Amino acid sequence: RCRAADLIALSVIFDHIFGPVNSVIKTAMTYLTRCNEFQADRYAVGLGLGAKLQTSLSKLLTDNLSFPVADRLYSMFNYSHPPILERLALYEVRWTKRKLSK
Repeated sequence: RCRAADLIALSVIFDHIFGPVNSVIKTAMTYLTRCNEFQADRYAVGLGLGAKLQTSLSKLLTDNLSFPVADRLYSMFNYSHPPILERLALYEVRWTKRKLSK
């Protein structure tokens, strides 16, 4: 027979065992999502749509009314998307390199 106390104890043990595993998986998934966002930005700049990307990101920044500055380490582990200002800064670097290489 399963008693309620046994289920609670099993739940606590399960949380202690899989809590750290969940943290590692969450961090890995956040990292992959951020990499995909940066890859999509590089692709847009490569297609010559960098100016439209910059306009869209700027519009998102004003429409969302969120605080645009985030600690780099905190955002790396907790934000699924990179901060918009970070994406705009990388866009500027990539766009400049692209123009210089032509």
